[in-house]
Amino acid sequence: MESYRGNMNLNLNESEVKHLLQALSIYEWVSNSPHEEADSAVEEFCQSVLKKLQTLGVKEPITSDDGVLTVDETFFQEVFESYIEPYNDDVFWSDLSTELAQRDLEEKHSPKELEALSPDEYEAKVTKIAETYDKEFETNGVDKLFLKK
Repeated sequence: MESYRGNMNLNLNESEVKHLLQALSIYEWVSNSPHEEADSAVEEFCQSVLKKLQTLGVKEPITSDDGVLTVDETFFQEVFESYIEPYNDDVFWSDLSTELAQRDLEEKHSPKELEALSPDEYEAKVTKIAETYDKEFETNGVDKLFLKK
């Protein structure tokens, strides 16, 4: 990616600032939440954007804790409940259906049969099986899902 040198003036209205802060919050969460240590490049970027917004006069929902800028807890909770939680929920059910479908397909076919499938054929078979799980989970969640002992 080519480096940009120079000043960029963004004339953002209140709604656009809110969306930018939401996007920044989501980006930081997605980048850092799965890791024990925060990515310093992500942190530096977020701090830079928040400082620039603060310099432009944006006060709320930006807060400072020992010199580290962040969005306030109420704002982040709204972002989390509106965007992150529904996304995580969707990914969970989608991944669960796909993993179970792959397992079922691999149980029904030998490794040689699976190798003979093209990637598109494999994906089509997994998708068809996953649809059955999707319907079940939409109807019953995990209420009928049990591990055999």
